[in-house]
Amino acid sequence: MSSTGATLSGSYTGATGEVTETGFYYGTSSGSLTTKVSTNGSASPFSTVLTDLIPGTKYYFKAFVKEGDKEVYGSESSFTTKKVATATVSNSAATSVTSSSAKLNGSFSEASGSIYETGFYWGTSQNSLTNKVTTDGTNATSGSFNCIIGEQTPLNANTTYYFKAYVMEYDENSGQFVERKATSVQSFTTTSVSQTGWQGYLSDYGMPDVSGIITNLRQSGTLSARDDKWYSVNTSNNNRQIAIHTYTHPTSEAETLNYVVLYDGNKYAPVWTYHVMNSTQWPDKNVGRNDDWENDPAINLTQQGGLDNAGTVGYSRGHLVASDYRQSSVKQNKQTFYHSNQAPQWQNSFNDGVWNTLEQRVKTMTPSGTTMLYIVTGVLYEGTTTTKPSGGLQVPIPSHFYKCIMKCTFSGSTITDAQGIAFVYTNQAHITKNTGLTYYGTDHNTGDEYFVTSIDAIEERAGFDFFAGVPSSLQTTAESNTQHNWFTGAN
Repeated sequence: MSSTGATLSGSYTGATGEVTETGFYYGTSSGSLTTKVSTNGSASPFSTVLTDLIPGTKYYFKAFVKEGDKEVYGSESSFTTKKVATATVSNSAATSVTSSSAKLNGSFSEASGSIYETGFYWGTSQNSLTNKVTTDGTNATSGSFNCIIGEQTPLNANTTYYFKAYVMEYDENSGQFVERKATSVQSFTTTSVSQTGWQGYLSDYGMPDVSGIITNLRQSGTLSARDDKWYSVNTSNNNRQIAIHTYTHPTSEAETLNYVVLYDGNKYAPVWTYHVMNSTQWPDKNVGRNDDWENDPAINLTQQGGLDNAGTVGYSRGHLVASDYRQSSVKQNKQTFYHSNQAPQWQNSFNDGVWNTLEQRVKTMTPSGTTMLYIVTGVLYEGTTTTKPSGGLQVPIPSHFYKCIMKCTFSGSTITDAQGIAFVYTNQAHITKNTGLTYYGTDHNTGDEYFVTSIDAIEERAGFDFFAGVPSSLQTTAESNTQHNWFTGAN
């Protein structure tokens, strides 16, 4: 049995006269077998091969013998030829086209077998569609499908892309799934990158001063799985990029800053992150952590994964913007699990010790209303930098982690009061011989390392002007302060 052929077999017994002919009648309607085919010879058993049949069609047949001048018939039987893949695949126009992503659309009809997979081939040359994106199939004989490209690896702005839809359809005749493609190629052109709207995020009151290093907006895009409208900003250092991540406020539904990161491709880690704590603008709905690490779509520099063996070499992927700081929605929280928001941090008695205690204190101090807590968190590489192997790379290990905190009170749009403090820690275990080691105390085991410092001191070591938007009349005093009691509540 095949898609276009079948072998019919018959036999007879008890003939009393001379058998002069054998063969079959067949057709596609039961009881109306109009096509006759004779076999060679008159012996029993006998058979014949039918060709040029229609695939996937049910046929009826009956055997006959001619004894003398009389035909004698067997009972009617049937068979169905095997189906062949027959789906017709078409492209539709791309939709939701932005500067960095697009939705590809396609459809199929007249499928004879089950559809295992649907998808698209795509690329920047219509003669070389080397990229492939897929979706799950369906048992329907017709339908439409779509895929979004550019969310994980952004497309280039103002660029023409080409695509062709395909399906994988089961071919009964061969017993395999075969690919059916659209006969034509569809195209779309990504939009230009908007050069407005994003600057406001980089001139926020608490932002570090980046005015002297920004060159242009490289790209913008969306990652719906993380409710992220992001912006990628080039800097004067080709190994560094700024990523701005926003989310949809759960009440106002406005695009709201989530955090900003300056990422260093040579270090495979952020230089610093900036975010704001305020329970009105960033409400805490206690959605939990997701631990769904993923590359930052706004960073197109080298490997972002940090240590791929984190947890086995003493260091963990230490958040700079803590997961616990962004709890408005599951999607918003997922943004804290970009690889650009982590650096190798010693785990035992640091990440899970004084650093965690400091992070929790920041959350406890979160204000509401018109008071803002501005946070800059970063890493330093001082002295001899050690490295750890990861994915064929040698990942530098930060010597220190720091957190700079500025609390500002507003009257309308005017800051009326500002308080500042900073904390810095060597990237190692912090265990004291005495009980009561605190995140603002002294670790006697590391040479009387005192964790409290001024924002000014960190700025000098890091080479940045933090909280640049705070009026100088308030900023000078707040950034030189080393008295932590306003923040820690301790004497």
